[in-house]
Amino acid sequence: MDKNYKSYFLGYFIIFGILITVLSSLISYKIHMIDIEGSVKKYAQEVSISRKNYILQPHIDQMDDIVNSIANDQAMKDFVQTGNLLKKRELQNLFLTLTNSNKAIMQTRFIDANGQEVIRVNRDNGQSLPYIVKESDLQNKKGRDYFQAVSKLNRPVIWHSKLDLNIENGKIEVPYRPTIRIAVPLFNEGKFSGMVICNMLSGELFKSVENSPLFDLFIIDKEGNYILHPDNKFAWNKYTGVKRDLYEDFPEDASSILAGRASGTNFFAYPLNSILNNDDKAILILKPKATMISSLKNTNKIVTVIVALLSLLISIPLAIYAARSPIKLQRALHNSNVELKRFSDIIDRYVISATTKTSGIITSISTAFANISGFSKAELIGEKMNIIRHPDTPKAVFQDLWNTILQGSSWEGEIKNKAKSGDSYWLGQTIIPIKDENGTITSFMSVGTDHTAKKELEAIAMVDKLTHLYNRRKMDECLYIEVEKSKRYSKPLSLIMIDIDYFKKVNDTYGHQTGDAVLQKVAELINNNTRKIDCCARYGGEEFLIMCPETPEEGVLTLAEQIRRTIEAYEFETVKHLTISLGVSTYSETDDMMTLIKKCDEALYKAKHQGRNQVVFYS
Repeated sequence: MDKNYKSYFLGYFIIFGILITVLSSLISYKIHMIDIEGSVKKYAQEVSISRKNYILQPHIDQMDDIVNSIANDQAMKDFVQTGNLLKKRELQNLFLTLTNSNKAIMQTRFIDANGQEVIRVNRDNGQSLPYIVKESDLQNKKGRDYFQAVSKLNRPVIWHSKLDLNIENGKIEVPYRPTIRIAVPLFNEGKFSGMVICNMLSGELFKSVENSPLFDLFIIDKEGNYILHPDNKFAWNKYTGVKRDLYEDFPEDASSILAGRASGTNFFAYPLNSILNNDDKAILILKPKATMISSLKNTNKIVTVIVALLSLLISIPLAIYAARSPIKLQRALHNSNVELKRFSDIIDRYVISATTKTSGIITSISTAFANISGFSKAELIGEKMNIIRHPDTPKAVFQDLWNTILQGSSWEGEIKNKAKSGDSYWLGQTIIPIKDENGTITSFMSVGTDHTAKKELEAIAMVDKLTHLYNRRKMDECLYIEVEKSKRYSKPLSLIMIDIDYFKKVNDTYGHQTGDAVLQKVAELINNNTRKIDCCARYGGEEFLIMCPETPEEGVLTLAEQIRRTIEAYEFETVKHLTISLGVSTYSETDDMMTLIKKCDEALYKAKHQGRNQVVFYS
C-alpha cells in the first residue's frame, strides 16, 4: 500500500510536472508571438527614424540653407533692386560656388518676375563641374507650375515642389532623373521680383532610403501614386505611365493608408510632411518582409521547444527525488534587449553627444563625437572638454555657456572646436544639465550637429578669393558695426584707403598674372603691418581699405606712413618697385558709414592728385 501510495504521488507529480511544462511552453509561445508584433513595430520605428532624421532631413535642410543663403546674399538684393551687371557677374560666381558644393544640385537659377531665367547654372551629371548657361539658351518659365506657385507667395518662405521627374523643353528627360525643386521668392519694396530655385536630383537620396533587410519600403503621394517602390519599374508611375495600384501591394490596407492610419495588419505608415513640405503629402510605408516574420516565428518555435525539453529534464528528476515538494516553475526568460541596443547603436553612430561631470571632465562620448574630433574614446574619457577647445573661440562664449548651465538652464549655440589633427570644425550644440531627484545638477549632456560645411560656405561669401582679405561686402558689415559703436560709446575710429600707383601700367606691361601676384603681395604686406583688431579688405580692383577701431588721428597716420614706406621699400618680383597712395579719415559725431568712406576717398584722390606716393589726411 505504501509503495502504491508513493507510486501514485510520484506519478501524480510527474504528470503534473509534464502538464505544467506543456502549459508554460504554450503560454511562453503565445507571449513571444505577441512580442513579435511589438518587435516588428519597434523595428519599423527604428527604420523610419533613421530614414527620416538621418537621411532625408539633413539633405533637405542643406538644400534649404543653400537657397536661403543665395536669397539673403547682399549681391542678390542689390541686383534685384538695381539690375547692376557687376552684381550679376558676382551672383553667377556665387551660384557656381554653391552648386559645386553639392553634387546633387543639377541646376541653380534666378528667375525674374516675368518668368524669364536671368542666371542659370547647370551640371550635366553628378560627376561633372557646373557651368553658367549662356543667355541665348535661357528660357521663360512663366508657364511652369513651380513659377506659378512661388510667384503667388506673399513672403520670402522656402517652397518645395512635388517630387517628379526632370523636364527639359517640355519633355521628361531619359534616363529618368527624379527631381525636387526648392525655391524662395524675392521681393523689392513689397512686390514680387523673382525667385531663386535649385533643382536637386533625388534619385540617389531615395536609393539610400529604400534599402532595408527587414522591410519593403514605399513612398506614395496623397493620391496613392508611387514615388518609391521596391520594384523600380513602378516608381514614379504617375509620370512614367506604368500602371500600379496601391491595392495590388496592400489589398487589405490600401484604404486605411489613404485615410491616414499609422499602422495596420501589414504596414506602418509615417507622414513626411515635416521634411518634404509640398503638395505631395508624401507618406513613407514600411511593409514587413515575409522572410523577417517567418524567421522570428521559427526562432520562437525553436526557443519554445528548447525551453519545453529543458523544463522536462528538470521537472522529472525533481518529481522523482522530491515527490512531496511542489514543482517550481521557472519564469520564461525575458526577451533580449536587442531592439534597445540597435537603437542605441544608431544614436551612437550618428548623434554627436557627450556627457561630462560638473567639473567638465568627460565621462562618455558617442562614436560620432569621436569621429568628428579625431580622438578615440579612450583619449577623451577622463579629459576635460577643453581638450577640443579652439583658441579662436572667444572666452565670452564659454562664460555665457557656464553661467547658463550652472543655473540649471539649457544652453544653445555654435562653437568652433579643434580636432586632434589641428583642423577646426563647428558644432551647433545644445547642453542640458542632468539633475538628481533632489534637483541637484550631477552632470551635463551635450548634443550637437555638424555645422562645418555651413561655416565654410559663410567664409566663401565674405573673403576675397585672390588676396584672402575680406571682400567689400564683409568690410561694409564690419564698418557699419564699428561706426555704431563709436557713435554710442564715443570711441575713436579711423579708415585708411590705399590705391596702388600706376597699377594699370603693371597689367598692360607685364600681364594680369603678374598684376595678380602684385595684389597678393601688397595684401600680405598690409596684413603683416596691421593689428589683429584692424579689419583689412580688398575694396576694389587695386584698392584696399583698412578699418582701425579705437585709433585716433595720430595713430592712424603713423600706421599709414609705415605701410607706405614698407611698400615703397619692398622689391617685387618682375616689377621691382611700386608705390601707393593713401587717404586717411577719422570718425566724427556727424559721420555715418558712407560719409566716413567718402572722406577717406576724397583724401586718397588728393594724394594721387598731389603726385602719389604719400599719405593725405582728410581735414
